Amino acid sequence: MLDSTGPGLLAPLSAFLLIGGAFSVILLKALKTPKVVTRIYSYIFVLVSLAFSLWLYIETSEGNVFVYTVGGFPPPIGIVYQVDGFSALLGLVIAVLFAVFYPLIGVLSDANEYFYALFLGLEAGMLGAVYTGDLFNSFVMLEVLTISALGLIAMSKTRDSYVAVYRYGILMFITGILYFFAAALMYFATGSLSIGYIAAWNYAPRILAGKSVYIGASMGAVIGFILLLLTWSLIAEEALAPLHFWLPDAYSSAPPVIAGLLAGVGEAVGYYLMLRFYYTIYAGVPWSIAVLLRVLGIITIIIGGFGIVYSDRLLKMISYSVVLDTGYIALAVSIGPQGVPVVLSYVIAHAIVKPLLFISAGWARQVSGTDKLDGLSGVFRSSRLMQVGFVSGALAVIGIPPTILFAAKLELYINMFNSLLGDPLMIIAIIAAFIGSGLAAAGFIKAISATILSPNKQSFSVKPGIKAYVLLLTLAVFAFGLLYPAFHSQVIVPASNTLIEHRDAYINEILKLIPQLAGG
Repeated sequence: MLDSTGPGLLAPLSAFLLIGGAFSVILLKALKTPKVVTRIYSYIFVLVSLAFSLWLYIETSEGNVFVYTVGGFPPPIGIVYQVDGFSALLGLVIAVLFAVFYPLIGVLSDANEYFYALFLGLEAGMLGAVYTGDLFNSFVMLEVLTISALGLIAMSKTRDSYVAVYRYGILMFITGILYFFAAALMYFATGSLSIGYIAAWNYAPRILAGKSVYIGASMGAVIGFILLLLTWSLIAEEALAPLHFWLPDAYSSAPPVIAGLLAGVGEAVGYYLMLRFYYTIYAGVPWSIAVLLRVLGIITIIIGGFGIVYSDRLLKMISYSVVLDTGYIALAVSIGPQGVPVVLSYVIAHAIVKPLLFISAGWARQVSGTDKLDGLSGVFRSSRLMQVGFVSGALAVIGIPPTILFAAKLELYINMFNSLLGDPLMIIAIIAAFIGSGLAAAGFIKAISATILSPNKQSFSVKPGIKAYVLLLTLAVFAFGLLYPAFHSQVIVPASNTLIEHRDAYINEILKLIPQLAGG
């Protein structure tokens, strides 16, 4: 429904307020405001965005789809923000994660005003990309996300972080150009950048009548080619092979809190956009794209698994576990509609497990001065809680019950086995998935041997704040795993059905804004 004053307005406000907050934080620095005031001031924006995201989730859980036209200009020309149950759940996960981990910034990072400004920018980019209903605006928000992430990674001020920023930045610059080019082609072909409008091309007169008057080719083929360009751009955001190379260096060099946030929901934004484009415009992932994702997912799982085994640094090992799991998510996307709930399960599991691992490893590096395994002998022996937390995260990555990642992985395996008939590539995918879990087990056993089973050279104290977060996340790893059936049926399935079965509701809200198409 068109909503310019209620919940619909909250979608753009969530992103715009965060961006405004980011710029005003820099102004506070110029005014020489005390850091404690700046920190509280920044947190207010994060909490307000959380409140907005929660409100949107509650409203959309009743089946509503909210549309907000920026500046009052409707499609096909105007920019729209559009939120349904699927995007609202992703937005809530992002907002909760940022709100929960904001207080930890000063504990594991040397934060200044620029850090807080970039932090707000990072959240703005993620929420904006999830809430927008406009192809070009998704490009803008991805750029906000990328620029903020680059700045935050560089905040480590080490040679490794600068090299990682250079590689990450060059790749995102190239794929960003590809994304922009695809958006321009889409506007040239359809006369609009609204995702819902593009999806309704078969209803529209003249330009969207099945033939493009500009190109002279089948509109379906034209849009399919453009979506293929967008897919390759998003593959870099998702860190799928062969465009995965930026992630291990970037995440292992970033401040632990930022690495945890990026690993928790960064790749989820790319997968959200991919699912939104294909399921809204095409009502499903085309067979050719599914095969592509399956092949890349298999390769990514193997690369991530061997990366875990052969890494001699704890943070890089955890970074490769992100690569490993993004391969599993690609397999979930490739198996069709039944894979969408698996994607959401993995996203929520990532939001718990990856921050737990990065916070634990970040503390180990902070107290030891290194994250090389040979320099972390018995580091977790200083605290029984740190031992339990790290082992819990490792068990989740491997896929041991009753962790949340085990539940997500089990659902993936069930759907993969159900898709075996007549699909030889699926057999290879299942074998690769088992190999990935085995490699993850070998790698984390090596890490546990070095950090827990080896004698400790020195005893280290753990700050209460870090203990609290490790305890909270460890409990969440098992609580969500044990309660997964109820959580799956009450939260994940309804949100997935919004994308899969209620596509028409998303499209019709856009058509209502265009009088000449309303009667379609």
